[in-house]
Amino acid sequence: MARGDKHLGPLFYPAMYGYFLVPKDEITRRVSHLQKALRENRIESSLWIQKIDVFYLTGTLQRSYLFVPATGEPIHLIKKDFKRGAHESRIDLKVPIRSRKEIPGVIRRYYGKTPKTVGLEADVLPYQEWYGMAEMFDGSQLKDVSALLLHQRSIKSPYEISIMAKAGRVGQQVYEHGRKILKEGMTEIAFAGEMMAKAFELGHEGLLRMRSLNDESYCWHVLSGESGGIVSYLNAPMGGLGLSPAFPVGASRKPIHRYEPVMVDFGICLRGYQIDETRMFCVGTLPNRYRDLYRSIVRIHHAILSAARPGVRGKDLFETGMEVAEKEGIADIYLGPPGNKVTFVGHGIGLEINDPPFIAKRDITPLKEGMTFALEPKLVLEGETAIGIEDTVVVTRGGIRRLTPLRQTVFHAP
Repeated sequence: MARGDKHLGPLFYPAMYGYFLVPKDEITRRVSHLQKALRENRIESSLWIQKIDVFYLTGTLQRSYLFVPATGEPIHLIKKDFKRGAHESRIDLKVPIRSRKEIPGVIRRYYGKTPKTVGLEADVLPYQEWYGMAEMFDGSQLKDVSALLLHQRSIKSPYEISIMAKAGRVGQQVYEHGRKILKEGMTEIAFAGEMMAKAFELGHEGLLRMRSLNDESYCWHVLSGESGGIVSYLNAPMGGLGLSPAFPVGASRKPIHRYEPVMVDFGICLRGYQIDETRMFCVGTLPNRYRDLYRSIVRIHHAILSAARPGVRGKDLFETGMEVAEKEGIADIYLGPPGNKVTFVGHGIGLEINDPPFIAKRDITPLKEGMTFALEPKLVLEGETAIGIEDTVVVTRGGIRRLTPLRQTVFHAP
């Protein structure tokens, strides 16, 4: 057992290298908020297993489990690496374990009994994991508590928003770098690689996390010309060619040609928090037809953001976008080609790229102050190209504030 970090030995976590721990008061607030929600829903306890949920509630991504009772002290059960996890975790009570089979015994030891109800993350746990917990907590009722934490996570604290704003500033530098290095004949994947290198130099952590089965997120979504008109398996208006049938999305080996639209959808992750943004590029001057389509998509973007404020539902904002698309005469290609349209125009973002809220056709969740989402109106001319824009924003009392300060323009390379 560890309370505090006094006996853990010297650990080299230099803030001078940008390796910052999550503030203890941030974790204390999150756990307290969760415990209140458990009490309100008459759930005696919860056990958190999915690593992003554990990170959110402890401050470490080391392999571990977190037991949070509705009343009482949380228990952080750390499997690997205990020394590092105990140093990074902001939970006071930390217990080393070698196997998950030790979990019920540790809970009985420190909580004093086996809880009658245990909440788990049913939205992400495999059946084998759920079944294993049912066996270990025989006699306890298992309940799904995913929505409780996801709702909590949808409201970002000033600490979280500050990190996302910094990620937005990194994204701004990456896109400006892209404008300088884009050249005719450069392949999509080579251009994406140059942007990735710059992003890593500025602190980007590389991986974009997504709470989903069989969906993945990545940074190098570079689609030029007809690549933008290729639909793939992603729940997105377009997919791109990709590099092979094993990775049939995003940047390919296709050369980028002069005067063709290049859509770049590039996310940044700092200290676990993500922003998402999309801008258009072109080698030379973008032809008038595509420039007019870009202006239409920007008008949709601005109309939705102007209407976004606390109390407005995702469904209402989705309908706003559809109305403007009709007025602009692009409804047939808006959000995908005929037969392959998506039913959302924005998604929540934070520790995962599909946090709530959703700006979607059927989402009736009202926006709240502190929510963050990425708005990405896009259109697809199948077999020809894609045009789009995307910004990450935070909901404020009076509307929204952009966390991606990059100028909303087409980036022309010489």
